Amino acid sequence: MSTQPPAPLPDDPHLQTPAPFSLAQHLRSAFVSGLITMVPLIVTIWVITFVYGFVTLISYPVASWIVGSQLFEDLLHVPPHSVEYLAPVLAVIISVVAIYILGLLGSFVVGRQILNALDRFIENLPMLKGIYSTTKQVIGVFRRGGGGAGFRRVVLVEFPGPGLWTIAFVTNEIQDSTCGTHYVSLFIPMTPNPTSGFFQMAHADAVRNTDWTVEQGIKIVLSGGMLAPTVLDFGAKSDARPQPPA
Repeated sequence: MSTQPPAPLPDDPHLQTPAPFSLAQHLRSAFVSGLITMVPLIVTIWVITFVYGFVTLISYPVASWIVGSQLFEDLLHVPPHSVEYLAPVLAVIISVVAIYILGLLGSFVVGRQILNALDRFIENLPMLKGIYSTTKQVIGVFRRGGGGAGFRRVVLVEFPGPGLWTIAFVTNEIQDSTCGTHYVSLFIPMTPNPTSGFFQMAHADAVRNTDWTVEQGIKIVLSGGMLAPTVLDFGAKSDARPQPPA
């Protein structure tokens, strides 16, 4: 006599009745999913538009004049109404060539002398020298190589209060000439814009070293900590010592 298998319990999760379709929940889920997908695209398009407008600020009028000139029309046999299509492309080409030429000048002695003379001229202008010098120094900090000191390493510092650890970039190492105490200059970036932040000077023993690269530190700041590693040793104190002057 065969025995029947016991009937499954009513609360078996595999046999539970699926939840009824909810139009409001479906619309909300689809909207949130679409928003998550659209936001990176919008930000990317905005950045590209901003960069294009900034790069072609000067080159676009020049490109429009070239495309609209009779000589350009006679050489390439383009109709007059093509100015609105060809001018943006030519503006980008002119900007790229200009940037390349500026970079190329820095690799020659004569070019460096020309750029240095231009720097001195702008830095002597009463209204522009402050903005130009400050911007140049900030770019020199963020760039790596090319004479810029850049960020030396990534550390953790208690900011804005005890027990609150924040990513900071060491920009300089200083020694107190009176007592020999070592300090570090710190740039504490803000999320999600790491180009703005706070400047602090802290005792060398008050910061904690990490094995993160500068690129990793910037990515962690940009992501709001989502890209931070899950394991970190908070016990390693900084062994910062001032570097001898070059």
